[in-house]
Amino acid sequence: MLGAAIGGGLTGLTAFGTGMFGLRTARLQLKAQETEAARQRHFESLREWRDPRRKAYADLLDTGQEVLDLVRAFQKTEMSETDLTERIDTLYVTLRKCRAAVAIAGPEAVAQSALELTHAVGGLTSDIEFLGRVTWISPVEMALELFTASARTALEHDGSSQ
Repeated sequence: MLGAAIGGGLTGLTAFGTGMFGLRTARLQLKAQETEAARQRHFESLREWRDPRRKAYADLLDTGQEVLDLVRAFQKTEMSETDLTERIDTLYVTLRKCRAAVAIAGPEAVAQSALELTHAVGGLTSDIEFLGRVTWISPVEMALELFTASARTALEHDGSSQ
């Protein structure tokens, strides 16, 4: 009888240990599944944002490039400063709308470089109005290059490091 009691106690103790081990394993598996699900949701979110971001970035780049092309054409032709100013002002309005889309699409680094590009284009019209000429388009070119680099980085980001 004593042997049966000891055997039953050891069997119960073994079952308890196995149950605790199984519970710990289940908790670890649940935590791993939750982590993987969170990573997958983050990846899906990035993927869903990628196309709208790409469009917003491309629209802003196109408008910025149009400004540069217009200024270069002005320097080579007989376009009046008034015509140039009016056309840049029209592009500036478009650029500001594109910048708003980029600000919403993010991320912050891209939105900031879009703002810098917008300010640089705004400075061109000031040069023309107050100085009577386009003195320097390099700030616009540099701002456009910085925006391009930050946009490319944002689009290439896969969410693996945060």
